[in-house]
Amino acid sequence: MTKSLLVSSAYFPPQTGGISKFMDSVCSSLGRDEICCLTGVQHENGFRKNDLQARVYRRPSAFAKEWYTQAPSMATAVLQILLRERPNVVQIATTQDGYVGLWLHRRFGLPYIVYAHGNEILEAAQSEWDKPKRSLQQASRVLAVSRFTGALVERMGVNPQRIEIFHPGCDVERFQPREPDNELRRRLLGDVGGARILLSVGNLVSRKGHDMVIRALPRLLRAAGNLRYLIVGEGPYRSELESLASSLGVRERVVFAGRMTDDTLPHVYALCDVFVLASREQLDTCDVEGFGMVFLEANACGKPVVGGRSGGIDDAIVDGETGFLVEPREPDSIADAVGRLLANPQLASRLGEQGRGRVMRDFSWAVVATRLRGILRQVAQENSPVQTPSV
Repeated sequence: MTKSLLVSSAYFPPQTGGISKFMDSVCSSLGRDEICCLTGVQHENGFRKNDLQARVYRRPSAFAKEWYTQAPSMATAVLQILLRERPNVVQIATTQDGYVGLWLHRRFGLPYIVYAHGNEILEAAQSEWDKPKRSLQQASRVLAVSRFTGALVERMGVNPQRIEIFHPGCDVERFQPREPDNELRRRLLGDVGGARILLSVGNLVSRKGHDMVIRALPRLLRAAGNLRYLIVGEGPYRSELESLASSLGVRERVVFAGRMTDDTLPHVYALCDVFVLASREQLDTCDVEGFGMVFLEANACGKPVVGGRSGGIDDAIVDGETGFLVEPREPDSIADAVGRLLANPQLASRLGEQGRGRVMRDFSWAVVATRLRGILRQVAQENSPVQTPSV
């Protein structure tokens, strides 16, 4: 059996976000016998469930900005982990932690893999700090979440033979088709009768494209009538989105629900008729959708999805089979795709069913974890024995 150490300084629960959810799921899927985690993220409100699923070493000082604090704290944490856990492979959550992989490989002979998501690869390409780039180039494997991200990694000088396209998984037990919760519907939307619901889930930042969906609403309302746009998430772009909705005369049709708990989110997906997130690339600010886990979650709940043709989203959506890809900067393109699904419930149902089938077949965490185990085992076999410190 291969035992691995996951290093994730900033992305691990209770911190929220796609990468944290990804890393938590990696730990949960492999379990305590196959993985442990070193993170700088502290507890919130005591003991965390994920610390039961895999042993988690929470050491904020090991990732301190001051080298005189970081160096001894990191050394102490690593020695404790090596002696107690005996890992033979290291998993690096992002290139931001790549320097740890380089050090562990140089000092202890531990091979490492690096996950590549998107934004951080663009930033590493522009950074004067060379360790993120070198950590990619010297990694035994780079696991890129999409073909788009894989191409970015290759342009960083990584041997293509060491790049694996490794999509995130989806919890198909938690995200599954279910009957809408009418009480939740009333709480979020009020008394809206038989209104059909568009849903977006994501941080309220410019890249996510909520503004383009709002710009598409006047045309959709003319065609579909009773319609609401439910936005789940928080972020700095909210006030601009509210102002835009008001200026277009659709403010009463847009509901800003804020952030939802993990337990509530599957029930929120169940409320919608169409899931839409028109994310766009903003390369000047190193902002891009590396994959789009929310599209898998919506599909797993049996919902058709509409996403922007940008970044790695065309790996998350099979155009015409599980949903539609649209031009994210063109409201008419968004309105065409969403309107087609609203006007044809049979088509919407078919795409949702096909999306659920694809997620079950290719993206369940059981499937993804099996592939990850194979990669880790191969990396361990390719490398020489680890120089483990003695007591």
